[in-house]
Parts: sequence; C-alpha cells; structure tokens
Amino acid sequence: MVATRNREAYLADLLKSLTRQSFRSFEVVVVDDSDRKEGRKAVSRIVGRFLKNLKIRLLRNPARLGLPSSLNRGLAAAKGRIVAFTDDDCIADRSWLKNMVRWYRCPEVGGVGGRVVPVEHDTAWAQKRKPRPRIVGRVLRSGDVVSNFDLDAGPTLVDCLSGANMSFRRDLLLRVGGFSRAYGGNAYRFETDLSLKVKRLGYKIVFDPKAVIYHRRAPEGGARVDVYKWNYWFGRNHTIFLLTCLDRGALKAVFFVLREIIRVLRRERACPYARPDAWHRVLFAILRGALDGMSTGLKILASSAIARGSRGSQHQSRV
Repeated sequence: MVATRNREAYLADLLKSLTRQSFRSFEVVVVDDSDRKEGRKAVSRIVGRFLKNLKIRLLRNPARLGLPSSLNRGLAAAKGRIVAFTDDDCIADRSWLKNMVRWYRCPEVGGVGGRVVPVEHDTAWAQKRKPRPRIVGRVLRSGDVVSNFDLDAGPTLVDCLSGANMSFRRDLLLRVGGFSRAYGGNAYRFETDLSLKVKRLGYKIVFDPKAVIYHRRAPEGGARVDVYKWNYWFGRNHTIFLLTCLDRGALKAVFFVLREIIRVLRRERACPYARPDAWHRVLFAILRGALDGMSTGLKILASSAIARGSRGSQHQSRV
C-alpha cells in the first residue's frame, strides 16, 4: 500500500519495481492525497499504465487528508491478510515482499519490515548520530528511537519499523484502530506508535535486512513541509508519542523539550532536508509544537481513561 501526493514521476518508478516482484500474489492499493487537479489526473494515467501488470486499486481522497488518514482508507479497502507499506518515492527490491511474507508462517509474528537504503542523500542533515552499532528499531527508556533502518543487521526482533518499509497482519491493524490521526503534518512518529500498539498485543516484530526498499527521498511532495513547520510537527508529534505510548511520558516530554532547546541554541540539526534562515524561528516552532502536543496528548489520555471506565461499568452491570 502507498499513499501519494504530488510525486507522480516517483510513483511510476515504484509501481514499475512492484511489477518485478518475485512474490506475485498481491494487490496494490494507491491512495491519492494530491492537492493539485493536474496531479490527480497524472496519478490516474500512471495507474492505468500498470493495470496489465499489477492488480491495482486507486482511491482518491476528497481533500488532502494527510498520511495516517490516507493509509487508514487504504487499510479499510485492502483485502489481503498481510498489508505492506512503503512510500511513493521508494523503489522495491525484487525480493522485498517474498522476504517479508515468509515470516508470517510464524503465528507469533505480527509485523515485519526491512532495510531502507538511501539512494539520494539528504545533504542538509547535520546531526552527528552517536554510534549504536547493530541496534535497529529500538525505543529507549528516554523515548528516543534508534532507527538505523539502513543497517545490514539481523534478522532481529525490534520495537518499531520504518514507515517506508513495514508490514503487519491486517486483523491486528484493525484491532488497534489503524494509524492514529493525531500525528499530523509530517506524520513524525506515526509508524512508531502503531508498531508499539501491535507489539503490546503480544506479537513479535521482525526486522529482516533482506527485505530491502531503496528510498530516493524526494525533495518535495508527500509529507514534506518547510523547515519551520517540520520542527513544529516534530515537537508536537514526538510529545504526543511520549505522553500516549510510554510510561512516565510527561516527565520524558519535559526532558525532550529541554534537550531540544539546548540543541537549537547550539544550532544543531534543524530538519532532515532543509536549513533554517532563522534559528529563533526553529526554537519557537518546537516550543509551540510541544505545547500543542501536550494538550493533544492529554486529551487522548483523558478519552482513553473515560473509555476504559465506561467498559468497566458495562462489565460490572452485566455481572
């Protein structure tokens, strides 16, 4: 499954790579989230070109809905027991699906993903990542996520998968309610949230380095936003993740904000694909995002508590 927005040429290359899959029993669900009339027409033409070689279903959003909502629409329409996800600016290795599907012979496996190999590098990324060799897809106690999805390591059990290369049992996705729509904008942490929910159902999540996706990292379209909006959504979405997915999330959110203030004051890492002209705007964006994330996260927690209380009351009344 793939959600696409304003990346027609990239989408064509992805679909072409899917025609070459060694595993053949699959359908492709394309969710068009384009916000341009000509873009929608182009997506229709591209999908039409591949109808002879692929079983494709094209869904068109009535308006721009964003990544989580778009994928939820695709999930509702999908018919397979396993749902695999990638991005519209990716290219699938020939054995991508074959190497993921084989793991689902084990009933305790709920999700499988693989390597995301960058093809066109984001030269603006200035962060110096601390080396954590051989650690992939790990959510640390601090709430930090060690991705390293480009590593040729494993197979290994992980906490989370990359949104560009992941798959899950469809029934589990439906049980957890699909992707949370709380992760807006650049959708930062939406796949981490989902992965943890599936894992907490008691299932294992596997990272197989042989299931390879090549990520071209398109400079625009998709969930790309400018450097200041990226930092706003980064602050907001990560705060929501900390509050709703981790124990002692409020304390971790405070430490997250303090650390980000220091990072911006040092003028370190602003955005994966753009540099800011004004660092004070970066700081303001993160702080505003974290405050909004705190508000949204607390509302989600309150709603969950009310729902649990309601279910408990109904259970007692039946007893």
